[in-house]
Amino acid sequence: MNTSTALNSRSSAAPAADRTMPFTAASKAASTAYRITRRSAVLATALAACCIAAAPPVGEGKSPTTPPAAVPPSAPAAGTTSYPDDPRLDAALGMMKRGSFDVAALAASTVLKARPDVDRAQAILGIALNKQKKYEEARAALEKAMASTQPFPERRHVAHFLGWCCYHLGDYPSARAAFEAHLKAAPGEPDSTFGLALVALGEDRLDEADALFAAALKGFSEPTPKPVDQARVLTRMSDLALRRDDVAAAEQLLDRAIKASPSQHETWAKVARVKDRLGKTAEADAARANEQRVLEALGRRAPDAAPAQPGAAPKVSDSAAPSSPSTSSPSTSSPSTSPPATTTPPPTAPTAP
Repeated sequence: MNTSTALNSRSSAAPAADRTMPFTAASKAASTAYRITRRSAVLATALAACCIAAAPPVGEGKSPTTPPAAVPPSAPAAGTTSYPDDPRLDAALGMMKRGSFDVAALAASTVLKARPDVDRAQAILGIALNKQKKYEEARAALEKAMASTQPFPERRHVAHFLGWCCYHLGDYPSARAAFEAHLKAAPGEPDSTFGLALVALGEDRLDEADALFAAALKGFSEPTPKPVDQARVLTRMSDLALRRDDVAAAEQLLDRAIKASPSQHETWAKVARVKDRLGKTAEADAARANEQRVLEALGRRAPDAAPAQPGAAPKVSDSAAPSSPSTSSPSTSSPSTSPPATTTPPPTAPTAP
């Protein structure tokens, strides 16, 4: 007999006295309450029987009334960790992507005043200051972030930015140590490899610099070419060629750099100097004119430079010139903070830029 049949049969078997009671409001209410009570009791009995039938067999020696053992709280999923954080830091990263490095630094500083335990704020502050070329301040914040044991997402790239701060401050040993630390966390990362090459060049370790420049150029070429970064490396490789007094090799490297990215004013300036050394005056003048065009597109102007004359050099389109600094997020990559190409190494004593 199924549950619904049992309910119907038991309901129809109500006492005869119920059917012969005088039909008054009170007796009707009592009769209704009785039927509801009987139906509820039968339903509860049927449901209990179903639950017992569906339950797994009770093991030998165990009582079915024994409560189940307490379930321990679930452990965190493998690989997940926590760290002190503040939602304003995500907003600061968004500001850096838009090139608002000063606002990002202010946001990170505000977080640190309220939450000095949030080491992620030190990292973001250091990156934002580095982007503003405030290298001494940036270095202090990044060193604190480097010393942290908190697993915030930007931590693996902190050494990269610290390396560039130390390089610009002329502290080559610290720069080398920082770049090497970053390459342990991110093997083959081309911009830190490029930084190591510049450190080697600054310390006159030319063969080592040569190999590192080649590795950086390969990293910026494979699997996806990055023309602006290729131009940066090729331009500094020309410095190495000039250090070896190989002017012809420097000219070839600079030609390759211009083909990769004609919007680098430092490269045009180097082209002009190399062409002058080779006695190619017209080409040198054209390169200087192109340098000026790129600077004007950036809202800048070369020192003591006259305005570029129309037709003096091949036109470099304004769209080719970068409109803002690199704003790549450090949580997904390590944005380039390497220096513009120059003909001399940076100062060997820490100086404010």
